[in-house]
Amino acid sequence: MCHNINLNTFEQYRDVKMVEELNKLKEEGLIKYFGFSFHGTPEILKEVVKDYKWDFAQLQVNYLDWDVVKAHEQYDIVQALGIPVTVMEPLRGGGLVNLSEKAMAKLKENYPNTTPAEFGLRWAASQNNVVTVLSGMSNLKQMKENIAVFENFTPMDEKEIKVADEMAKIIQSQGEINCTACKYCMEVCPKGINIPAIFALYNQYKVTNSAFHLKIYYETLSENEKADKCIKCGLCNKNCPQNLPIPDLLAEVQKEYEKAKASA
Repeated sequence: MCHNINLNTFEQYRDVKMVEELNKLKEEGLIKYFGFSFHGTPEILKEVVKDYKWDFAQLQVNYLDWDVVKAHEQYDIVQALGIPVTVMEPLRGGGLVNLSEKAMAKLKENYPNTTPAEFGLRWAASQNNVVTVLSGMSNLKQMKENIAVFENFTPMDEKEIKVADEMAKIIQSQGEINCTACKYCMEVCPKGINIPAIFALYNQYKVTNSAFHLKIYYETLSENEKADKCIKCGLCNKNCPQNLPIPDLLAEVQKEYEKAKASA
């Protein structure tokens, strides 16, 4: 697997002709399948799949990131080419296990006997063309639970998918920044900054306290969508139903990202 392809590493892989070398090994029978894991923008992903033939793509797929960091768009790109998907971060670094009180209440209201881990894993595995779902486990109990999910696996139905979408919206609206992802701010932002996605990433970072995940997720946004493009015009403030000081909050997120980047 070509690990962690993004804007910077893709050029490095190209320079050393990595895929060409892997193809030679495949022809010699030393490799059966080879693919890549991806942490970048949809635009870069289009370049990656255009230039080479891959046996699989490892993508970040979960019900929160489906819209927040354009996981759906990335999934659609490889799906259109029939490239099988292996899923990483199905539980978003544990964030979809440690749900907020309101998100957990929504799950229990509809499926009282379902754990957050089971729900998240089943959601990821229910997407078409997914061949495997990777899961980090910290103890024997978690391993047994994860195995049980797939021993008698049943894809999610439409109601479950809808509940997952509702839970994602609840998660986005909670945390230190009370953003409901209405996107009214984006309607007037002259720079096209993806404000709801940035705030959702920040809120999840505050829950997990994982600087690594903040860095990785933030860098999946396109350059023009990032917080540092804010010119503090204030138009977003006038459109925000929650009366959030959006430019100040964007500056705070950018500050935290820079710290995370420096510590990586």
